[in-house]
Amino acid sequence: MPERIDADVCVVGAGYAGLTSARRLSQNGKSVVVLEARDRVGGRIWTQHLSDGSPVDRGGAWLGPKHDAIFALAHEVGVSTYKTWVKGAHLLVEGDRTRRYTGLIPKISPLAIATLALAQAKIDRLSKQVPLDAPWTAKRAAEWDARSVAWWLERSGIRTTIARDLFEMAVRGLFTGDLNDTSFLHLLFLVRGHGSINTLFSIKGGSQENMVDGGAGSIAQRVAGDLGDAVRLNAPVRSITQHDDHVVVEAGDVVVSARHAVVSVPPALAGDIEFDPVLPADRVALYRAAIAGPESKTLVVYDEPFWRADGFSGQTSQPGSAAEVTLDASPASGSPGVIASFTFGPVATRFDALDPTERRRAVLAALTARLGPRAASPTEFVETAWWSEEWTRGCSMAHFPPGILTRYGPLLREPFGRVHWAGTETSTTSHGSIDGAVRSGERTAAEILDRT
Repeated sequence: MPERIDADVCVVGAGYAGLTSARRLSQNGKSVVVLEARDRVGGRIWTQHLSDGSPVDRGGAWLGPKHDAIFALAHEVGVSTYKTWVKGAHLLVEGDRTRRYTGLIPKISPLAIATLALAQAKIDRLSKQVPLDAPWTAKRAAEWDARSVAWWLERSGIRTTIARDLFEMAVRGLFTGDLNDTSFLHLLFLVRGHGSINTLFSIKGGSQENMVDGGAGSIAQRVAGDLGDAVRLNAPVRSITQHDDHVVVEAGDVVVSARHAVVSVPPALAGDIEFDPVLPADRVALYRAAIAGPESKTLVVYDEPFWRADGFSGQTSQPGSAAEVTLDASPASGSPGVIASFTFGPVATRFDALDPTERRRAVLAALTARLGPRAASPTEFVETAWWSEEWTRGCSMAHFPPGILTRYGPLLREPFGRVHWAGTETSTTSHGSIDGAVRSGERTAAEILDRT
């Protein structure tokens, strides 16, 4: 017989959205149960310890300077942050040519730089016309939502192949999916939620400025530790049944009866839960459409960050390669040295099809060409193909195809009876980030407290 538990609120998913919601509710005197399908907490944030005990982040890792909600949560649980390493030269590879540069802009032609700046300024300008809490109500929402990001990029006016490839790769890195299947309105909404497109692209002063001492997952682990036995792992939720005054949430060996439920899993997973009464057709359409794309993150570990002494920051890029973007992701102590290497969208899919040995060889060949022969001999090599993770199915967030936001956008945060919706996709400010997930958890907790 399954274990039966009574609680004020049942939270589905122990990522940052679900854990934050549970924490805020518990702090306000509500009893909570958190059901998590995985054998760990953190969701799309996953800190693993290397053979020497050093923490590395296989998933989300970076915090921007204006990510006030996650910084506040980190402070609450006694976790500190540190700056991502940016000192030294960055590298841009184009064919047989490698360019060294510092700052945000690589050394490409003045015309290319000017057209890139104009394209980014136009996106920033258009994004300011998007209401943050309801992007689907913008005057030109129907027009923008009918177009794809790829359509806009083709008409962006960016000159030279390398400039177009760089910009396309950077935007593809935001969504990870095929930009032909991503709404231009969603791009404007994302930019609006972060203030500017430069913020999304940047390390210093941007979304990749800070890392978490002990790994980004350490905050989630401490929050879960405070919640204690209220967090149940290996408990994938299969059904949610609503009654007049309560809900029943079934997760195999655990059945929870609660006054309210918070569903904080990625939209594609929410669609797999059996609801009674059934979800209306418009919600089903939203969750089926809101999918996350392919992204791989490979952590390449060395005894030390040798590239720093060689005058390199570890920040490199080569669109379309086995290591499209790399960053220095070493722990706060500076040892071991860790390079985080990413591929996005169709490029991630292409390299994932290779044999693991061939894929490793391709990544190390790319790093060696950029950082020198020492890059060929890592001590550890940790790959994560996020779209293959059963309880994630893509990263870093779901993207909305053309036509979805204007038709179904209001449903992202609208409760369904006693069921409330959290997750970074439902956030406005910091949409798509760890901070957005935390904000969404705080919002759902406030919704429930207002109703009880």
